[in-house]
Amino acid sequence: MSRRRNLIKAGSLCALGLLLVSGCTAALADAGNSRGHGAGGGTGDRSEDGRPAHQRGGPLLSAEEAAAITVDADIVYRVVDGEQITLDICRADDAGDAEADDSGRTRAAVMLIHGGGFRAGDKDGRQWQEICRWIADAGYVAVNLNYRLAPEYPYPAAFEDVQEGVEWTRAHAGTYGIDPDRIGALGGSAGANLAQLLGSVGDGETTTGSRVGSVVSLSGPSDLTERALELGEPDDRQIQTVLDYLDCSQITDCPAAEAASPITHVDPSDPPFLILHSERERMPVEQAQALADALTDAGATPEVRIRPGYAHATGLLADRTVQSVVLDFLERTLS
Repeated sequence: MSRRRNLIKAGSLCALGLLLVSGCTAALADAGNSRGHGAGGGTGDRSEDGRPAHQRGGPLLSAEEAAAITVDADIVYRVVDGEQITLDICRADDAGDAEADDSGRTRAAVMLIHGGGFRAGDKDGRQWQEICRWIADAGYVAVNLNYRLAPEYPYPAAFEDVQEGVEWTRAHAGTYGIDPDRIGALGGSAGANLAQLLGSVGDGETTTGSRVGSVVSLSGPSDLTERALELGEPDDRQIQTVLDYLDCSQITDCPAAEAASPITHVDPSDPPFLILHSERERMPVEQAQALADALTDAGATPEVRIRPGYAHATGLLADRTVQSVVLDFLERTLS
């Protein structure tokens, strides 16, 4: 855990305010080197997007660290029309249930929401299994969700599932040593849209129902309405993916689009948001800025990190700079 603290120490110097991650690259890269994970190399060894090899990272955890995480897999958290919807819970071996812990110590939980264009993806994907263990190693209970997929199950099915996942986690907090008042969400791509909705739908306290107290958005679309056509240059495939998810034939005539767009729900009671995106990735970076602008206009103070290059969603976590920013943000907002 001392290597994680090195990342947090460096990240805390850079993560306050609306700063670009690139402004803190040197300090965070130096801290990242002390972790001993991922690719090595000097600053002359650069990737296609110009990042030094020592920033590109590799596995989020060593094999030894990953093996120390307990995974309770395929827990049914919801049944809809006979279909069982499942989740995994990842926790460090020293995170017993609250009733068995004489100290009464509980941990914050982080809901993990996979991407896949609302029509594909699975919690069992290698990247999300690795993220689940990484979050648990950082001291949280990670809750890695599946949800129903389009086009068979259009909006709002997926969002209703992740809402139920949060409520299920609160209801079973004692079983897994979770503090029900400290639940955050981290999603990638389509999953980031769902994480954004968890953070923006509803108002008031973020410690009850399906509300969450912290949101990490990795390359998430925040506006699925006709307005999105003016946010960068979405391609025809992206537009069709959204139409399938919303069960619409035309983006200009899609009643579900407003409700499925997080920017339409923001208000001053929303939790802290960390918005991570790449400048040249396939999800237009203007989607990140639209969410940041909406939150700011509502009186919130989102943290925005725009990275150079093409990395999308979980690909952003290959960079140790981003890893440290995420861990620092979770520590500050779920402590």
